[in-house]
Amino acid sequence: MSQRKILIIDDDMTALDIVDFLFEDKGYEVVRRADGISALECVEEVNPDVILIDLMMPKMNGQECVRQIRSKGLSFPIVAFTALDDPEVHQEALDAGCNLVLTKPCKPAILVEHIEKLLATNVN
Repeated sequence: MSQRKILIIDDDMTALDIVDFLFEDKGYEVVRRADGISALECVEEVNPDVILIDLMMPKMNGQECVRQIRSKGLSFPIVAFTALDDPEVHQEALDAGCNLVLTKPCKPAILVEHIEKLLATNVN
């Protein structure tokens, strides 16, 4: 089986470092971007198996980034990972095209479990 690739989009460098380490430790290839605009510029070339995206970011919020990814016809799973524990914000993310919304902080094992379940059900 080839190495899984995850694109992590978050403006919080500490969060990026933690999630990067977590998924590299599980054998994933990790690609990092600090904002939605730079993520959009690379998403087709990177062709990730899954995207983990923060919702509150400068330049472009996560919901708009997800809308633009989906408008390109890209269908890989997208998980919003946000500190906002607000049902309306979560629904906006789902409406934008996210497959799942998780609230920070989240136990690392739970985050990995959700990502791996999502990947298992989205096998091409």
